[in-house]
Formats: sequence, structure tokens, C-alpha cells
Amino acid sequence: MEPQNEGQVKELFQKFANVAESASIYDSILVCRQFYGSENNVAGWFSKFDDFAKQETHSFFKARTESIANAAYCNQQNADSMDFAFLAYSMGITFWAPATGLLGEAYELIDGGPGCIAKTDPVIGHLWAFDLPRHVGLQFKVNQDIRAEATCYAAPPGYGPTGGGAASMPQTQIGLLPSNNLPTINFAGTQGIPVLNNRFKFPEPLGIPRTATIEGIIQVSEIGRYLMEGVYGPRDIVFQTDSLAGGPPWEFFPSRFAIQFSLFGKRLVQQRGQYHV
Repeated sequence: MEPQNEGQVKELFQKFANVAESASIYDSILVCRQFYGSENNVAGWFSKFDDFAKQETHSFFKARTESIANAAYCNQQNADSMDFAFLAYSMGITFWAPATGLLGEAYELIDGGPGCIAKTDPVIGHLWAFDLPRHVGLQFKVNQDIRAEATCYAAPPGYGPTGGGAASMPQTQIGLLPSNNLPTINFAGTQGIPVLNNRFKFPEPLGIPRTATIEGIIQVSEIGRYLMEGVYGPRDIVFQTDSLAGGPPWEFFPSRFAIQFSLFGKRLVQQRGQYHV
């Protein structure tokens, strides 16, 4: 039985004596050149944009768990079924990228100098977070039934960083960034206004049985895949160090790009001593 309105939702709670708690379910796809520990065993994560672009469809809620992917990216305890009965009120999807546009690689000078940052890429963050979602559609399935379809911009996450940005990028005539010219680049944003009401709302709370399987699916268009196939990386986040202490002038840390699918609603849990559902 699927609830049709708030009255029936309350009636179901009373019938089964379960407690309704606000809850969310989320899962993420990551693109990063380097993973750590158990992250190397996570299904559906990619080390290159090119590998991500080779697939037309990508799946959520089917292969990853919190114990393998970490609670920062996934909170499912089981990959093949729901952890509890759930009433989904809304869904949202977000594409996030590093807030800094200073991504690059180390470049050693021919004369043995202190080195420079080469192959900088101040564009990929915007391309991933703001342009790519325009070329991606999504579906949400419960068991074999497609319960919702939309474009990614029609299902904003309702959370995430927001604001403006500023950039200054001095360059030499050969297109390299000398170590004494640190560019300032800082952009941050999300798809839509980060207010929780700004999400794709189901017309009625969507009842999902505890034993059901759910799946979020994104479909990347041909132009979207073509864009990402032509992108190198991800490159690294660049930190300036104290080169006067004798170390290298730059440190590099692998940048992370992600797509996160979330469901907000209420989970139905048993009260202490009740074991009938």
C-alpha cells in the first residue's frame, strides 16, 4: 500500500506502530586520479574524466555502501536493498568540484630552477559543476518502476556552497606561472539556490518498502560525453609552500569531482520491543 496523502501516512504509522524519523539517503560518483584504502574497491568511481565519459549511464544506490565508500559519499548499509521502509518526499542531484580553480601539474625548469606550475586548468570546475548538468537527464526507480524523470537542473540539491568568485591570473609570455606569481582563483557554487525547499518534490510521499531496491540513473548526452572525453585530468590542487626552507615551492593534492544523488524523507523504524515489521 502506498500512501497518497499525509493522513494516510499517519494512518500507516499507527497501523504498523512504526516511528517516522526524518532521514536522507545519498550516494556519490567520484572522479579523482588517486583513491585511498578501501576507496580503490568502490564500484563506479573513476580516475579520469575520459573513463567517466565512456559510459552513457551511471547508477546510484546499487553498488556502494558506507563501509566501503565512506559516509561523506554514501550512507547506505546495504547495496542491494533498502535499510528500512522509507517515505521519499524529494530528490536532488548535485555536481560539485573544487572551489579553487588553481589546478595544475609540476613543471621543472630546464636550468634546474625552482620550478613552475604548468598545464593549469581554471575552467574544468565550471564545466563540471555548471555546464555538464545541462546535458544530463536522470531517473529514479523503485524495483523495476520508473517513478520520476527530470533533467538535472530540474532536481537541484537544495544544499551546497554558494557565492561569487574572483580571479587573477598573471602569466609569462610562454604561458607558465612562475613561482613568484601565485594566481588567485576562487569559485564556489551549486545547482540552484541552496535552500532545502528548492528540490524536486514528489506529488505525494513515495512509499518504498524495506525490501525494495532503488536506483538513481543519470544519462549523459552525446555532447556531454564529448565534452568530458576532451578534458585531461583531473589535475591536482596546488598549494604554495615555504620554499625558503629548502623544499619545493609547490605541493600537489589530488582534486575530487563528484555527482551526488540524494533522497529526503522519513524512515519508518520499530519502537523498542516491536518486531512485527
